[in-house]
Amino acid sequence: MTIRNSIRAGIAGLALAATAAVTAGAQDYPAKDITHIMPWSAGGGTDTVMRTFLQYAEEPLGVGIRTQNVTGAQSGVGTLRLMKSRPDGYTIGSLTWDSMITVPYKNLVPGYDMSQLSYLANVTLYPTVLAVNADTGWETLDDFIAAAKEAPGDVTISNSGIAGIWHLHALDMADQIGVELNHVPFPNGSAEQREALISGENDAGSLSYATVAGAHDAGQVNVLAVMGDKRDPSLPDVPTFKELGYDVVWGGMRVLAVPADTPDDIKQTLTEGFKAAFDNPEFQEKASATGMNAYWMDGAETEAFVQKTRERATAMLDKLKADGVIGE
Repeated sequence: MTIRNSIRAGIAGLALAATAAVTAGAQDYPAKDITHIMPWSAGGGTDTVMRTFLQYAEEPLGVGIRTQNVTGAQSGVGTLRLMKSRPDGYTIGSLTWDSMITVPYKNLVPGYDMSQLSYLANVTLYPTVLAVNADTGWETLDDFIAAAKEAPGDVTISNSGIAGIWHLHALDMADQIGVELNHVPFPNGSAEQREALISGENDAGSLSYATVAGAHDAGQVNVLAVMGDKRDPSLPDVPTFKELGYDVVWGGMRVLAVPADTPDDIKQTLTEGFKAAFDNPEFQEKASATGMNAYWMDGAETEAFVQKTRERATAMLDKLKADGVIGE
């Protein structure tokens, strides 16, 4: 054998060995605990929902799932870490509207590229709600509108960051109901939003119901209206904006993803484990009781839904840019 042929044979052998190693690793997967990157603060709506859901995924996957909160840049810092993780199935991450739409649109994080991720599933799909501190005395949307019109720009409403999900939804709402509000950003997540709402630091919040479900049950906040096509099953007595005559329909999603180069059989194992968790009657009961708005979509369905949502959001973001609210 010539030296050249020997080198070629050696390279081929290394390639086969590497392929065999990956295949063997995939067949044995998972063999150790999985790290889950949560790009929002601990105790917020998304953190609480996804920690709860992933508890039910541990049994079908046969390993523990350990959550790490990596916050910053409206979820961009944690999501970038997921992008740069080893594609071996031992690092997964939760994505939200801001991770998939706001951060890449605003170019908040260098090196951030959604093509570096692969969607596994969507777990929840939920409408945005307008919640207010109970001490305001506002019990209906008309009460809120009257107060905002009496003092233009004085009523404070929180969001998860300028041009982020809750900001866009609140802006559209304010435009539709004809009021001027003082928008207060909390870019690290909804846990801070909730605390500011409960304490009275902010009058109102544009957020998910899961974030304030406990405070609502405790009588600390009132939910005045829901930005859904129909009433939320968790809030059967709360009207939608559409019922009240305003075409305000918005919501968010919670998605699980892995680095794009993760082998297909590992992605399939994870997806099957997540679907088993989703179908678990105990999870469904928990989701119903806590207002999670559980809604399953597989990776392909999630991709199509995110793309459709991104197109709608981009139109609003382009308008904010043209109006000078956000920079180039």
